[in-house]
Amino acid sequence: MRRFKDIILISAIYSALLLTTLFLPLWITLPAGVVIASALILRRKAGHQKKIEKIQNRLSNLRSEGLFIEGKVKSTEDDVFYRMILTLLTDLERSLFKLVEKNIQLLSLKEIGRNIISSLDEQKLIDSVFDYLIRGVRYREAAFILLRRKKQCFQAIVCIEKPTRMIRRIINFGFGDLDGTIYNSFVSGKPFLIKDVKMHPLADFAGEQLFPGSTMTSYIIAPLMKSTEEIRCHESTDCLLRKLVEDDETAQHEHYLSRDECMACPDIPFLGALIVTDGFRATPLTNIDQVTIETVGSLVSSNIENWMLYQELRQEEIFRENVFEGMINGVFVVDLNGEITLANRRARESSYYGQNEILGMGINDLVIDASQASQGESPILRVLGENSSLAFYEAYLKRMDTVHIPIRMNVSPLIGEDKEMQGAIIEFVDISDIKRLEEEVRQLDRLAVLGRFTSAVAHEIRNPLTGIAAGIQYLNRDEQLSHDQRENIFFILTEVDRLNRIITDLLKVGKPHRLNYQEVKLDDVVKRGYQSVNDLFDNKGIDFQIEMEDNLPLIEIDPDQILQVLINLLKNSAEAVDHGGRVKVIGKVYRGEDREVVLEKDRDMICIEIRDDGTGMEQSDRERVFEPFFSRKKGGTGLGLFVTHSIIQHHQGRITVDSVPDNGSAFRVYLPITRPGKGEEVETGSTAG
Repeated sequence: MRRFKDIILISAIYSALLLTTLFLPLWITLPAGVVIASALILRRKAGHQKKIEKIQNRLSNLRSEGLFIEGKVKSTEDDVFYRMILTLLTDLERSLFKLVEKNIQLLSLKEIGRNIISSLDEQKLIDSVFDYLIRGVRYREAAFILLRRKKQCFQAIVCIEKPTRMIRRIINFGFGDLDGTIYNSFVSGKPFLIKDVKMHPLADFAGEQLFPGSTMTSYIIAPLMKSTEEIRCHESTDCLLRKLVEDDETAQHEHYLSRDECMACPDIPFLGALIVTDGFRATPLTNIDQVTIETVGSLVSSNIENWMLYQELRQEEIFRENVFEGMINGVFVVDLNGEITLANRRARESSYYGQNEILGMGINDLVIDASQASQGESPILRVLGENSSLAFYEAYLKRMDTVHIPIRMNVSPLIGEDKEMQGAIIEFVDISDIKRLEEEVRQLDRLAVLGRFTSAVAHEIRNPLTGIAAGIQYLNRDEQLSHDQRENIFFILTEVDRLNRIITDLLKVGKPHRLNYQEVKLDDVVKRGYQSVNDLFDNKGIDFQIEMEDNLPLIEIDPDQILQVLINLLKNSAEAVDHGGRVKVIGKVYRGEDREVVLEKDRDMICIEIRDDGTGMEQSDRERVFEPFFSRKKGGTGLGLFVTHSIIQHHQGRITVDSVPDNGSAFRVYLPITRPGKGEEVETGSTAG
């Protein structure tokens, strides 16, 4: 088309010149036509060349990070515009590919951003960042630098992708290793794109290169900073640099990261840095790469801040948990419904419940009121209902094995941020040992009183009593005494014997014998006790039964003294029942059924129960039954059960009574299976057969 237009133009010019030959000679018009045609053709060609150059310049302006235009298109060819269009289309295809690649990278960045923001695991954070930089954006060399405040050093985690493997290594370096561009970036808090490595080389750290053997020509360093508008750490009153400025006017040029001490400062805004290079890549790093690294860095900085805050909160939480779990007293926390929401280790150990078992339990199933009037109702429910407090309140903790432990507790309302009651806090202490000591002290007090009494009067009574008995026996030899006189003398001698037994019992209680421990079978001791009172049982036609649990272990006791205990209890039961009554002895391993008897840890016990269907006792009598000189029996001394109680306590056991008027009584003796490891001094005897 262009050549056709040129032919037409030349033809038109020569047609005009032929017309001029009518007026001018041919030798003039012919050269003039050639000159004019040549001038027009050259002018047209120059304009065409300007258009080509303008297009080339416009194409050159499209040379950006996303476009890549090849060399200039030659204008001597006839298809120059066609080639330009092909070049432009090729470049647009490349740009589209770059755009798709960037979109993929942005999607990867979005996904990695989610992982980074939601991650509270430092290692997972580092792996996510490297996964994006190495596999997503296709950098071959990357480093993640973190400030370790506790160690007061920097830690660089380096990742290098080789053709056959992935290299990961860690370099620790100090403040003195900072130099050059990295130091300037750390101090200024600004990212740098270095396009000339020779002019601004990447510094060595602690004598090691971050990327040994790298082919880098450019690198990017992006510092990770806290989300503060400006650096304000030097405004802290504890800042070392601020003190230097106050003391020395020449120190005013000091900035926030100029000394080793800054690395341990909690107010320092610097967190770490990201470094990538173009090593082993075909293209150098560009501004788009810098924006990408800055975007990743902003996400990582936010996550590191969150992670640091989480660690601080976690440390505080662990500290509170350690304090709570390490408390010497047990603690329960309950909601308004009385359900347990929190229990420390001592509370779980005391109740024998695990963490998962105890949470959600009702507090009224665990804490039982010690008062008889409450009939087992938990006092915690009253606190929740009245919004009051309890101080030094005694109750029972019901363990998982149904054992009741006496406790002393303080109960306080749990108040929330809205000043509304949200539940209650129960702090308690096990007072089993205190209760045991109190009972022992009471018994010792009684023994002390009785001991002083017996020491004062025993010998004074026994000496004249011996004389009286001797005189009466002398009178009884007189053959002239009448039948009535002899009956009176017999009565006097009987009373003298009874008085002598009382004095003997008093001396036994006042000064108990040392225990001669032996391993015996429980049923053997029970049978020996029954044989001692067999006549009394036979005379009243009493139905006597022995029920022993299978596989009872041998027990270490003083068999003679425990035999005395069984004789006293069997005799009392036989005297309490009517003719043809029933007495039953039950022997079993004690498993904590009685709330008044605490089953000590690592100390098993045997329970001997003597049950009868006799007249029973009133509550007032039950409370005094083990006191000295208390008796409801005609002619009783009131020392039998007192002596029994003393023998049991001497064995470090317990004895209780459960009785209802006209419905019989049940005496229960609790004895340790093995001899006590503390307290009483004992003698070792031979094993009873």
